[in-house]
Amino acid sequence: MISRSDGKSYHLLLADRPAPYPAERKFRRTQKLSLFFWYSHIDNGTSTRTTVVILPPSKERVSLFRRIEFVADMLAEKLGSSPELQTMYELCGEQLLEPSDRTV
Repeated sequence: MISRSDGKSYHLLLADRPAPYPAERKFRRTQKLSLFFWYSHIDNGTSTRTTVVILPPSKERVSLFRRIEFVADMLAEKLGSSPELQTMYELCGEQLLEPSDRTV
């Protein structure tokens, strides 16, 4: 289990194991993975929210576990300064970008 919390304002938890992205069979395999996180932030009351992070294929010899930890750290940093995360991000280098922010 991978989780992050500051113990008072937010809690972040990897909700399931990584899954292929896109998951639908009609799409060709991209070698990307999706990570599904649950989080709650005291500023949002008692609601639990979700965010998905898309991981590109790894070009380096970094374990998947370490990559997921890196993403969790980045999301925790965002939750430390804002009560909400975006619904979806894509890991691009060392940044989490919203899909609309990506340059083609």
